[in-house]
Amino acid sequence: MSLDLSKLSEEELIELNRRIVERLQLVRAAKNLTRLACFSVRMTVEFETDDGRTIGGTVARLNQKTATVVTASGRWRVSPSLLRPAPAQQASSAAAPRVVAMPRRQE
Repeated sequence: MSLDLSKLSEEELIELNRRIVERLQLVRAAKNLTRLACFSVRMTVEFETDDGRTIGGTVARLNQKTATVVTASGRWRVSPSLLRPAPAQQASSAAAPRVVAMPRRQE
């Protein structure tokens, strides 16, 4: 498909941009939903933080766009694109608790 953008008016370019952004949002939402479906509540997962640390925890809730992961340091809302299942040795460890207390939010 070849589209000559030089022949479009400013209004047409703005409309094209709006439609492209909407389509990209739809595609990203579908990918996110597919990734989120790979996880389930009580599944042991891990993810990398911005500073390079690997955090492990348990999925407490699957939200519309994120997963709530409970760790020893608290609750994290994590994009499913950053999550991965924890290694089998860690997930099957007998010392790992099956129920994790979730602290109350301070409002």
